[in-house]
Amino acid sequence: MRLTDREHRPECDVIPFHRPNTPSQEVAATSIAAVIAVTILHSADESPEDRLLDILEQSGDVEVLDADDAMDELAASSSHPDWIPANDNTLMAVR
Repeated sequence: MRLTDREHRPECDVIPFHRPNTPSQEVAATSIAAVIAVTILHSADESPEDRLLDILEQSGDVEVLDADDAMDELAASSSHPDWIPANDNTLMAVR
């Protein structure tokens, strides 16, 4: 049986996403990492991964990044000093 996007599968939990109505000057681009589970309808001669990437990139709102490129981008934009944790017990000693 072939499922379409119109058929409902009761065992699935769908989290709706509503795009916020923001003026164009307030729009920002952000890189995120996400773990999602999706069902992809694809032809037998096409991999589901390739089909998902095609769908995402055809939307025009998404650019799929290579993991190494995303980490390089994060390192380039991150100029944080080494943070010292507030609960660091290495400085405590028993006297």
